[in-house]
Amino acid sequence: MVTKGNNFFEKHIEKVFLAVIGLVCAWLAFTYVFVSPVRIKYGNRVFNPGDIDIYINEQVRDLGESLNRKPEPVEPYKSRSDEFVARLDSAINNIDVSLIWPVPPYLEKVKVEGKYSIPQIGEINDIEADHIRAVAYVPKADIDKENVYSEDNSEPNDIDFVTVEAKFDVKELYKRFHERFAGDNIREEWRDPCLARPVFSAVELQRQELLGDGSWSDWQTVPRARIERNKKMFEIVEGIEKLPAGGMEVRLLQFNDVAVRNNLLQPEAYQFASAKENWFPPKLHKKYTEYQKQIDLQEKRDTQKAAKKEEQKDERTDRREGRTSKTKSRPGEGGMGGPLGPMGPMGMGVGPGGPPGGGMPMPKKTTPRRTRERKPEKEQLEKPKKETKDTSEISKEFKDIQLSQEQDLSKMDKPLVFWAHDDTIEPQKSYRYRIRLGVLNPIAGKNQFKEQDEALKDKAILWSEFSGVTDVLDVPGKLYFFPSDMQEATGTLTVQVSRYVLGYWYSNNFMVKPGEVIGKVVEYKPTDEEEKNAVKVPSKVDYATGAVLVDVVPVNDWSGDKNLRVRHYFDMLYSFDRVNMERVPIKPRYWDDKLQARFNEIQRLEKEPKEPLRAWGGRKEERRLGPRPGEMPPGMFPPGMFPPGLVPPGFGPPMVPRR
Repeated sequence: MVTKGNNFFEKHIEKVFLAVIGLVCAWLAFTYVFVSPVRIKYGNRVFNPGDIDIYINEQVRDLGESLNRKPEPVEPYKSRSDEFVARLDSAINNIDVSLIWPVPPYLEKVKVEGKYSIPQIGEINDIEADHIRAVAYVPKADIDKENVYSEDNSEPNDIDFVTVEAKFDVKELYKRFHERFAGDNIREEWRDPCLARPVFSAVELQRQELLGDGSWSDWQTVPRARIERNKKMFEIVEGIEKLPAGGMEVRLLQFNDVAVRNNLLQPEAYQFASAKENWFPPKLHKKYTEYQKQIDLQEKRDTQKAAKKEEQKDERTDRREGRTSKTKSRPGEGGMGGPLGPMGPMGMGVGPGGPPGGGMPMPKKTTPRRTRERKPEKEQLEKPKKETKDTSEISKEFKDIQLSQEQDLSKMDKPLVFWAHDDTIEPQKSYRYRIRLGVLNPIAGKNQFKEQDEALKDKAILWSEFSGVTDVLDVPGKLYFFPSDMQEATGTLTVQVSRYVLGYWYSNNFMVKPGEVIGKVVEYKPTDEEEKNAVKVPSKVDYATGAVLVDVVPVNDWSGDKNLRVRHYFDMLYSFDRVNMERVPIKPRYWDDKLQARFNEIQRLEKEPKEPLRAWGGRKEERRLGPRPGEMPPGMFPPGMFPPGLVPPGFGPPMVPRR
């Protein structure tokens, strides 16, 4: 049996341990059972989770009572002028505050509101429309004042783009406004030079679409182009009650800004990426296109002429050396060759122009040939002077009609050229356009109209007359298919599908049977030339037409104008919606003229060499047909007249037209 010592700790260790355990349990019970350790701070007080709900409910109840309580009357105003005078008397005894202080007289400004008659805006003349299909930098997101049209938010893509231009006598408009608001016939107190300056606020472009039955749709307003940053400001608002905040006064200030005015009347066009296209207003663009065709044709002629000249030079060399294209000396054939001709078994051979049986070749008379060559050279000296054309002339004309920041429209001696764009057209549709100009009504909403113009009181815009209607614009398709051949035994058709992608045409042949869809997506492998020139080509070409080949049916008809003859061929029946049936002849010789022309055009365009896309802001280089001023026409001096490196401009070999 173990006995405890006299140590207090050893005697009472169990009791001490139990006391500590009890204190810990009591603390835990108090802090976690009776009092929550979680505290929430709300306002300037700290609450338990259960108390905060009570406090919030009390606040809600107090707030409800204060809302339902009747308003307490405000203390009425009490004049304290006597108190002020008493204090002033006590502070300054020598001043008589009973004096009446002098008050400046109130002068009411009397504004005389005049009565005005509204001027006629005028006519729109010389309307012209032009369609451009090219690769352009198309926005990837909506354009507005914060997100402007730039290289960062756009990418190259195909676009069909119509520009409509017209002319307007703006000087006459300023004259009319001055006469009606500040002219000599207006009472002097009514004259207002601010009202006498017209402020352009709208350019409304409308179009009609040719329907399937040959009729035209109703006129519809064309929205501003996607790249327009001021689309919201340029929205047409005719009623003064619908004007934005600030009303007509703010509207006049906004549209009186020169940059806004220029952007309204002459909006910017898309940045083109196509290497063979530049944008100009319709009349200048048609002129530019004609120049391009003439220059391309002249380049082709010059290339053919240079090739023919080189061929003639080789022939003359062969004749001098006694060779022909079929009997040129080659090692191991005909013995020794040389300038006198090949050596055969009989001795010296006969070169062109030589005597029969051998001997030295006889020189031919060359006078007629030289005469024939000189005649075109004389003509060539005069011809470029008459037909010299330069695309830089178009740029100069364009600069002359552009509005500048310093342009004073009231002093324009020539008509104002303005335009609008339509980038919402669709392929294989036809459109026609009209356009008009709008000027802000400076006295809209005021009682300043003469009796005959009271109807214009609530009109925010004064419109010109609509222009005439443009010629019909036919927008070509971007996808065509041509049934070119048929295997009668199997009923299988060979169909060429052509697709326009990134500025160029691509074609592929598909074997189609009845019930199958014409075309599909095909991967495109660039050629070595395209890779070498860094041409941007699609990785895949979508040839899917959506048309289903239904059947092939035989056709018997007559052709010819005077001498009719029987024709036997087949028609391809196809459908896009499996309800409406369409047909087209198989084989090119049975196609109509329109389909044949489209096929030939696509074939021609496919042969054109592809070029890399232009960078943002780049324009196609100017090209010239004929010599530049100060240059001598080509061919005037023979080669070798000047030492190498010292040939003056225009004295060298025949020039290639500049790009």
